[in-house]
Amino acid sequence: MSHTLPDGFSLVEGIPEDRYPEWLGCWLTTLATPTDPDPAIVDFHRQVYPPERAIAIQDKHGYGATNTSLDCDLVLPGGATVPAALCTGGSCHPTLTRRGLMTIMLDRVYRRAAEEEKALCADSPSEWPIYQRFGHGPAVWYEYAEIDVRRAGLRDDVPGAGIRPRRVTGKEAQETAQGVYALHAAATPGEVIPPAAFWDRLSTEPSSPALETTLSLSGPGGGPRHCAAIENRGFVSYRITPGWTAEQAPNGVLKVIDFLAADSETAGALWRYLFSIDMIGEIHVRRLPMDDPLRWWVTDARWMRNLRRDGLWLRLLDVPRTLEARAWSADGVLTIRVHDARGYAAGTYRLEVDSGVGVCRRTTAEHDLEMDVSTLGAIVLGGTSASGVHRGGRLHARDPRHVRLWDVMATPERAPFVSYLL
Repeated sequence: MSHTLPDGFSLVEGIPEDRYPEWLGCWLTTLATPTDPDPAIVDFHRQVYPPERAIAIQDKHGYGATNTSLDCDLVLPGGATVPAALCTGGSCHPTLTRRGLMTIMLDRVYRRAAEEEKALCADSPSEWPIYQRFGHGPAVWYEYAEIDVRRAGLRDDVPGAGIRPRRVTGKEAQETAQGVYALHAAATPGEVIPPAAFWDRLSTEPSSPALETTLSLSGPGGGPRHCAAIENRGFVSYRITPGWTAEQAPNGVLKVIDFLAADSETAGALWRYLFSIDMIGEIHVRRLPMDDPLRWWVTDARWMRNLRRDGLWLRLLDVPRTLEARAWSADGVLTIRVHDARGYAAGTYRLEVDSGVGVCRRTTAEHDLEMDVSTLGAIVLGGTSASGVHRGGRLHARDPRHVRLWDVMATPERAPFVSYLL
C-alpha cells in the first residue's frame, strides 16, 4: 500500500551537518534512549551513521521521523558475502504515528538498496509485527546469559589451559578487536560487517558506558572498561559493577561488552580468564551463539540463565543472487514460490544444488514450497527451521519431504550469529 506525505511535511535525504544532532536526538529519544550530551558520543554516531545516508521527514517543528541505511556486507554460510543495506535509525514521534511516515521512509530505503544493487536488507527491528509486515524475517537468533560463576563453574578440560591474555588499551585495543573480528566473521554466517568507524569506540574511554548501552552492547551501569587480548586471535572487553552480600562477601557483576575469538582454544582461554577474576558473583553476556560451547564447558549449566532472542532480520531483494552466493550443506532441487507485496522478490524460482553450489533461476514450473518473502528471509541462512515455520502455517509445501529437504540443504555447520546489532 502506497502512502503520500501529509500536507506540511517533506522528505529529506541527506542531513545537513549542523542538524545531525537534531536528527540523532529524534531517533534516540523516540526509543527512550536520549542522546548523551558528550560531543564525542554524537561524533561516534556521525561516523558510523553518516549524515549523507540519513533520511528524515520534517514539518514546521523539525524532524519528526527518521531512518537510515548503511552499506555493508552480510556473511553467508560458506564464508561468501553479499552486499546488503543495513536498515536502522527508524523512529517516529508519538504524535505522528499511523500517518504512513514510516512506510514512506522504508519504501525509500528499499528503492535505494535496489538502485545500489544490494541483494537484501538487514536489520534488528524494535517491533516484530511491523517489520514482518514489510517482508523482514528473523534469520539469526542468540541468547542472553546470566551466569552464576561459583555454582556454574568451569570444567577442567575446557580448552586454553595455560594461555593468559594480555591487557590492551586505546589504539591497540581497537586494532586488535577489529582484526580478531575479521577472522571470526569469515567463518560465521549472519555476521554483518560493521563500518571501520564502529571500532573507534575502543580507542578512548567514554566518561560513562552510555554509548555501549545505546548500542545494546551491554547493560546500563558498570565501572571502568577493561580490555584483554590473546595474540591476534581473541579479544574481550567488560565492565564490573561491584556488589556485596548481606554478609559483606564480594558479589560483583561482570558485564561482557565484546567477546571475540577466532577458534575454540582462544574462546576457552578467554572464559577461563573471565571466570577467574576475583570478587565476581555473576557474568552477564548480552549475546551468545545458539550453539556456543560454553554451556558444555561449565560444570552445571542449570546455573546459566539463558533467554533466547531474535537478532538479525533479513528482507530479500534479489533471490537468485542470495541463494547462489551461499554454500549449501546437501544437494537437491527445489522450486520455490515467493510472495512479496512490494514486488522485489516476488516470483517462482528453481534452486538446483550440486556439490554444495546452488544455481537459482526464475521458472514457470509448479512450486514445491510457497512462502512470503519474510519467511524466506527467516530461513535463508538455516538458523530458523523451515520445518518449524511450516508447522506454524507460514510455509506451504506440496509434500512435507520438500520442507525437510530445505532444512538438510540449508542448515550450516555453524549456527548463524551476529556479534553486533547496529
